[in-house]
Amino acid sequence: MEQAEYMVMDTVENNHFWFIAKRKFLDVVLQRIRANKKIKVLDVGCGTGAVMKYLATKNFLVSGIDMSETALDYCRKKGLEVSSGLANIIPYPDKSFDIIFVIDVLEHLDNPSESVKEISRVLKDGGVFIATVPAHQWLWSYHDEALHHKKRYSKKEFADLFNDGFVLEIISWIHAFILLPAIFMRFFKNKNNGSDVKEPPFIINKIMSLVYTVEIIVFKTLHYYLPFGLSLLVVARKKKFGTK
Repeated sequence: MEQAEYMVMDTVENNHFWFIAKRKFLDVVLQRIRANKKIKVLDVGCGTGAVMKYLATKNFLVSGIDMSETALDYCRKKGLEVSSGLANIIPYPDKSFDIIFVIDVLEHLDNPSESVKEISRVLKDGGVFIATVPAHQWLWSYHDEALHHKKRYSKKEFADLFNDGFVLEIISWIHAFILLPAIFMRFFKNKNNGSDVKEPPFIINKIMSLVYTVEIIVFKTLHYYLPFGLSLLVVARKKKFGTK
């Protein structure tokens, strides 16, 4: 990610409708898997720490890793427990965590399968792997280039990452109601030198917050599934030793 993007992200992710919605999806998922307090969780690619701060409000024991010292500095200023690390080289022993979050990270990696295996190593048997990625390669644009993405995923490509050693509990598109506006922006907006992550006008932020409230209700009503969207969400449980 461009260094300037970290500054923008740190500024907007507490109040921007996109980031708030992402945390609401995580909240629904955590309720679905009935995560208990005081469990150990790891945020891989923690960025500037908004997800970690949210997880801390759940009374989880939260740690984070990131490859960017810029991102880690933002986290440390917030009092978060973070360390330098890569998704394929995680500085923790085997079976250290109950839940591992990998939020918008796998799309940055040349070899995501290798990282999934490493994340599995530090995840306890029966532990939960929660991840999101951008969807639809045909939506590739300046936004992806600014964020240093390697690809956008199809549903099958995303699911295939978890074929070995995991049971998929949820796989769904998310950010459904913003898909059409995003298509318009990516194909018809003048290209610029940054991503689409910007502070939205107040009224747009309020309207989209209401839209996402509806989307979350639909997601739960349809048993944690949306038929289309701008991103993909997976919840995969690591198989216990001896299970097939």
